Amino acid sequence: MFPAPNLFALWKAPLSGDILQNIEPRLFSEDMAGSPDIEEAIFKDVASYGAQLGKILEALETLSAATDTPLPAIHDLRMAVETKKAEMQSKLAERATTALDKLKAADPAAHAALLRGRATDGSPT
Repeated sequence: MFPAPNLFALWKAPLSGDILQNIEPRLFSEDMAGSPDIEEAIFKDVASYGAQLGKILEALETLSAATDTPLPAIHDLRMAVETKKAEMQSKLAERATTALDKLKAADPAAHAALLRGRATDGSPT
């Protein structure tokens, strides 16, 4: 007799799996205002939505200071974004350090060559 299949292994609860996704205008509708191709090109080649919004927040804070008009919600949002960016950059540096330590332990010559290449011209070899 064969064992019964585990049906729970086949079923996923909401939010139990990978919930990361790219949000691109063309996913929603080809009938949207504007051009999905232009939006995609700007997002990929010029600036992400976050970079674009960051410039807008920066401009609003500059305007707020110049006109002596407090915008505490804008300031708080910008500070929260900067804090999260710094946190993520720190985590990235930690992961890079860990990866370099693992490379050094596994292949000291490759580690040394990588560091030599970085020290010489700032780019990977």
